Amino acid sequence: MELFLLAFLSAFGLVVGLGAVFVALYRRHVRQLRRLNRGFDQLAALTLHRGVLGGQPPPRWLAIRSTNTALLRELLRLDPAAVRLWSEALSRFRERSLFLSPPVDGWSLVIGGALPDPAQDVDFCFHFLTRLSREIGEVQLFSADRVLNYHSWIRLRDGLVVRAYAWAGTTEWNEGRVTLDERLLGLRIRSYGEEAVSPAYGEMSPEQTNSERVVPLARRWSVDPIIASELIIQQEHLAGE
Repeated sequence: MELFLLAFLSAFGLVVGLGAVFVALYRRHVRQLRRLNRGFDQLAALTLHRGVLGGQPPPRWLAIRSTNTALLRELLRLDPAAVRLWSEALSRFRERSLFLSPPVDGWSLVIGGALPDPAQDVDFCFHFLTRLSREIGEVQLFSADRVLNYHSWIRLRDGLVVRAYAWAGTTEWNEGRVTLDERLLGLRIRSYGEEAVSPAYGEMSPEQTNSERVVPLARRWSVDPIIASELIIQQEHLAGE
């Protein structure tokens, strides 16, 4: 009996030890990938010129995995006479309208002041995205307020929420498992009811860091809105020559 118990404890200790080793290796791997991704993001930022919106993204945008512009215009209930040039849409993104981009790498972007804001009404945002995703498939919403540091990243597929996080002074929406991309970018996810802590003097708050890294996250999940806009405007310029 004692020998059996000793063998059992030894086997259990071996399993625990192996588990600890795997956890340590995984954390080390994530740290290494995070450093590499930070370097990639800094390099990508340096390669952008400042022509579109001063190099900054709009405060909110949709990324929809679809190249069917006609269907998207119907689903979004866009006026047939609405703005079609993306360069003009970028100059009017604060208007209470929706503007649809031409497809880029299989994705279409939507900007405009009529997009739902999870910081204002998270329920309306949920229903808007759910309805659209049921019709078209994968839909992603991103937002970043660089003044208040409110931010969100929301991903739906076939009407179901895959991942959603929205911060507006408190956590308004936190659904789905935290993705590897969020971990690699070092994004700070707060639970419902968790209060923000003021950073030390001269340091960025986690909320400010999150806001700065919404675009890199969008780049991993779909397309970078700044790079995509640059490409679309170049195509419009060439078509107009």
